[in-house]
Amino acid sequence: MKGKFNLFNLVTLMIILSIFIISGAIFLTLLGFGLFGLSRLLIYFHLGSFTYNKGFYDNLVYYGSYIILGYFVIYCVEYLMDWLRKKLYPNPYLEGFTFHLIAYSIIMTMFFFVIHIHYQYIRIDYWVLMLIIALLYICKEIFYPDSEDLNQNKRH
Repeated sequence: MKGKFNLFNLVTLMIILSIFIISGAIFLTLLGFGLFGLSRLLIYFHLGSFTYNKGFYDNLVYYGSYIILGYFVIYCVEYLMDWLRKKLYPNPYLEGFTFHLIAYSIIMTMFFFVIHIHYQYIRIDYWVLMLIIALLYICKEIFYPDSEDLNQNKRH
């Protein structure tokens, strides 16, 4: 039956793709509203200012690149810290609260000095960035804790 057109498989594929596309669009919409709300709160309480105001797509690229690059730095630091924890396993600095404190400190330092200082139209105080990233890090640890790899073959 190779090469035969199967309508059932095509319909199933389209349903699965539509579920992924719709859920991804909902996630991106909620993320956009959340970031818009956060920026409005920072402006209202005079904790930050966002003075880059060009066209819609220019703003999207400018502020979007800030978020994407920040996520990239955070992901790289977390990956490096997990790699170090696996390579240097019995190290007491890479366990428990100390591990999270070191990871958060490196994330905050890297984000501020690699990403934030290069965006001159985004002015957010350092301590506000510390609170925002700490809240995001805590939420990540609560909702996505270290879990066991379920695809790994176990040998008894």
